[in-house]
Amino acid sequence: MPKTYPPGLGHTPKQSETPKARAASIKRSATSPKRTPKSASAGKKSLQEVAAPPSGGLLPCMVYVVLYHASAAGALVYWHAHEHRVLNGWHVLLAVFCVINAWICICEIALLVCNAEIKRQHAEYASTLGPHVMPSVFLFDRVTVFELFTLRFWSLMWSQYGVLDPSYTDTTTFGFCVDIGNGVTTLVPTVLFAVGMTFDILPARVLGMLGLVKFWQEFYGTCIYFFQYFFNRRYDHSPLKLVLGVVVPANVIWMACPAVGMWVCQRLILDGTFEVVRGSGLDVTAWL
Repeated sequence: MPKTYPPGLGHTPKQSETPKARAASIKRSATSPKRTPKSASAGKKSLQEVAAPPSGGLLPCMVYVVLYHASAAGALVYWHAHEHRVLNGWHVLLAVFCVINAWICICEIALLVCNAEIKRQHAEYASTLGPHVMPSVFLFDRVTVFELFTLRFWSLMWSQYGVLDPSYTDTTTFGFCVDIGNGVTTLVPTVLFAVGMTFDILPARVLGMLGLVKFWQEFYGTCIYFFQYFFNRRYDHSPLKLVLGVVVPANVIWMACPAVGMWVCQRLILDGTFEVVRGSGLDVTAWL
């Protein structure tokens, strides 16, 4: 009876094979190409491939973001100076903050509408780059003008910020809910307050009450978010430079500027006039 081998350890000839056929079969087995397992890294996309949204745009997203903020804030400051012949520091600060907050409100609405896509994209980052690895920031990727007007594009902000704070990929968390609350409820008041500081669309006291509620909501919500971020140690897996360079500054802005806004609003209410934002300041009559 011909000698046999355990599976995988040698050639097991068939019963009917002749010695010559058996030798030829062994030779074919030895010279046939072997299948090798794919590398563990095969199929993995580069960091840039994973992070970049599909686009054929000419300019990076950051260029459009800067243009939006510069043009919107610049227009508010120019109209105010043209109407009241004064460059008021409180107005400039709150006008710039309102422009920033309006943009973030749109992004926060995207967080609500595209939460399933955010979870999917975040999971792709984790599976391809590894957990807690920050992908290439989408603001530096080229984007078309059409994509800028889609909520899906701005949802990339939360897919990536989720690396620093995973609560944005979990719809049951405070961070997820408070940002959606800010986006849905403060967009219109933000626009009204920014315009109302210059034009008489609302009486001073009414604008002050509207602004006081808006700014208090932003201030209080950010304080609680900041507390839960550190209390729950969501920073544990994040590089210190990203925590200090992204998380801390972003939240400090939404505490400091609303605090100033509340002070301005109480002046609007108590004075009953727009003097705090239209009165004292640099006289620009000669420039206009």
